[in-house]
Amino acid sequence: MKGTVVTEITSEKKTKWVVRTEGGPNLAKTVEFLVLAKVKDMVKKSLSILAAAFLAAAVGAPQVGCVSTYARTVNAIEARDARVRDDLGSIVDSVHCVRTVAEYRLDGAPEGAPTETRTGHGTALAYAYRGGYTYLVTNVHVVDDPERITEVELVPGPGGLAIVLNTYTKVSERTTLVADAGDTDDSDDILVEEVAKDAELDIAVVRTPQRLTISDSYVADRSITPCLGEEVYVVGYPRGRFSAVTRGVISHPDYFDPEDNEHLDVIDITSTFGNSGSPYFVRRGDQLYWAGVMGQIMTYRGTPVTLFTLGTPIRAFAGLLDRTEPAVGTPAVEGADAEED
Repeated sequence: MKGTVVTEITSEKKTKWVVRTEGGPNLAKTVEFLVLAKVKDMVKKSLSILAAAFLAAAVGAPQVGCVSTYARTVNAIEARDARVRDDLGSIVDSVHCVRTVAEYRLDGAPEGAPTETRTGHGTALAYAYRGGYTYLVTNVHVVDDPERITEVELVPGPGGLAIVLNTYTKVSERTTLVADAGDTDDSDDILVEEVAKDAELDIAVVRTPQRLTISDSYVADRSITPCLGEEVYVVGYPRGRFSAVTRGVISHPDYFDPEDNEHLDVIDITSTFGNSGSPYFVRRGDQLYWAGVMGQIMTYRGTPVTLFTLGTPIRAFAGLLDRTEPAVGTPAVEGADAEED
């Protein structure tokens, strides 16, 4: 090729390249091959640019060239995830471990006989501050133990074992917010009182005069209906041990349970005892929406194996969230100032 000069390169119909040289036909073919290789490389780069542009359009990132578009796309996705993580961190500060201690006395026991203590833990979300009180929502079974409990006892006798039914009646009950189930220092426990409840929905509203953190990192759309497959987060205290955020999906929105005659959201997510009363949130883009409160666990044929978790949609108990007066017969806790959020 020494001493040979390429004199002209032209394009015909943008598909065929013609190379004219001052050398012979072999040189022309060599140069034509090099040009075609260069064209193929240009086509590959063009396709990469188009693919990046389509991806950027899908997530709403600006289309400003191949490398910058890809980088902007990744950054946009990471930024949305970071905002959701920050919002979840804010919500955790509004979620509390609930402890209910109930005292029971055996029916027929003499006056002054020892009582039996039952302690349970659950979760509550502080959602509003009105008239000097912080309002929280949870499950009825978390804050309200049954009035009477019957236990079966096997007592040995002359003819073998005899079945004895022991009935206990509740004589007192106290519900507080604690650090966790292992908290033994009751000096900083926060006493709460019942404001309203719906036993069929298993939803209760309680309040305390102590001002608690109310997160503004979610949307409380009381008419929201989760969609099939939507990403969902649960914030609560599993077994009362620590605050935890778990992630899952909506498996069956607005499922009608004929046994309890209520509509529930079926959620595929990790949960256990202590998560009762936990709020759940669906994610749409980088925004979290409060969708309801956890309440039941669907197990496999009576075993401890959890299949799904059932949540009560917020639209079912929206009316309870506006209640501000204590339930009838509930001793009032003296309020603080009348400041309102």
